[in-house]
Amino acid sequence: MIWLVFATIAFVAAGWIALPFLRGRVMEDSGGDATISIYADQIDEVDRDLRDGLISEEEARAAVTEIEKRRTTFARNLPSGFSVSHRAVGAGAISIIVVVAAALGGYAKFGAPDVADLPLEARNQELLERRAEAGDMTSKIKLLIQKTEAEPEDFENWWTLARSYAAIGDNANSAEAYRRAVLLDDSPGVQSAYAEAMTLANGNKVPDGAELIFSQVAREVNDPRALYYLALARAQRQDFEGAIADWSALAQASDPNAPWMALVRRDITNMARFLKVEVADYLPDASPAEIAAAEGTQHGPQDLDAIRAKLTADPMDHAAWIALARGEVAAGNPDAAAAAMAEARVHFRAAPFVLNKFDETERALGLDLVAAPPAPRGPTKDDVAAASQLSEAERADMIEGMVAGLAARLEEHPNDPDGWVMLIRSYRTLGKEEKAAEALKRVNELYADQSDLRAEIMSSL
Repeated sequence: MIWLVFATIAFVAAGWIALPFLRGRVMEDSGGDATISIYADQIDEVDRDLRDGLISEEEARAAVTEIEKRRTTFARNLPSGFSVSHRAVGAGAISIIVVVAAALGGYAKFGAPDVADLPLEARNQELLERRAEAGDMTSKIKLLIQKTEAEPEDFENWWTLARSYAAIGDNANSAEAYRRAVLLDDSPGVQSAYAEAMTLANGNKVPDGAELIFSQVAREVNDPRALYYLALARAQRQDFEGAIADWSALAQASDPNAPWMALVRRDITNMARFLKVEVADYLPDASPAEIAAAEGTQHGPQDLDAIRAKLTADPMDHAAWIALARGEVAAGNPDAAAAAMAEARVHFRAAPFVLNKFDETERALGLDLVAAPPAPRGPTKDDVAAASQLSEAERADMIEGMVAGLAARLEEHPNDPDGWVMLIRSYRTLGKEEKAAEALKRVNELYADQSDLRAEIMSSL
């Protein structure tokens, strides 16, 4: 059936092309009158310019004289006013055969007449796979979710999904994926990874369940991750001396180049600063930078008043909040640094990515060792329920925090087409056209070599 349709279309097109060859004897205008009329139009245009005062009378006369000269020259050399065309049946027949053969032959060779139309769902799947191949982590995670739904008993799918969530800082979903992995493989390494994800999702505070898992793993195998977090749990129970002693033992028992050593050395250094003890007593090979950090002199001088003024003008600058916390620690005010982080969380309570950056800052400064547990990492069910009761100003503040959080995430993980669409739309909704334009420029730079993806983003705005 489809071949009949395409054959009909090809014959119609061929007939249209061959029509001039099949017509009888026809006498046609050579086109000279049409050309002469152009000169007349030019003269009329000169008259209009003169009436509108765009040119002077002298300029108008000169222009008309030049146009008249050209029209006279053309008229003198004008060929006969009519031409005669004759029927060429042979040429017409050949053109029909060539067009039809080329159309049907080309489709038979390069087309796919037996392939059904690709459904919308399949097209979306193909687009998702292309994005994942281009490095979009969000698309990769969506594909992994599909795999876990199709094969829920496959450990590797859950394990890879958990690690992918962790890579983008989504520790809550990472913990859930690890939990499903543990149900399929409860070996010590998998359990330890699950407990770590639980801890990170809890703002780097070791929950009771995670501590229980770490303790069990430590009894079974010599797992550095379990030993590290058990020491962290001691610090969070205010047993600072026990924590630094455990970390020191872990450092001495580990290869200096082990991947966890940077974390262990950092926490030993921070704890030495809080306890006001010599870091070299616990870390004999402490570097000059670590000694300076333990003494509280690792940060350069900070103009804290300038940072506070900046935050008063724009509380949605997450980098400024981090700078303020670092400055307070450098000034010997860890409590003030913790208070600054707590205030920052209020503004970004609906921006998980930024909250994770605050977590990293607190860990880097050692605030998680001595400060009170932070606020929840994102909006709880109660927060969502109470959102309708917020004032317009409070609601606007929450929305701006969400948008600022999205912008911060895209700064570090820019390969997210859907995220850019959401950011540009959000800026436009908030009336921030300049920021929307900047984001759009960034999109054009990021996807300069991917015209299809760029076009899709533009069509979604």
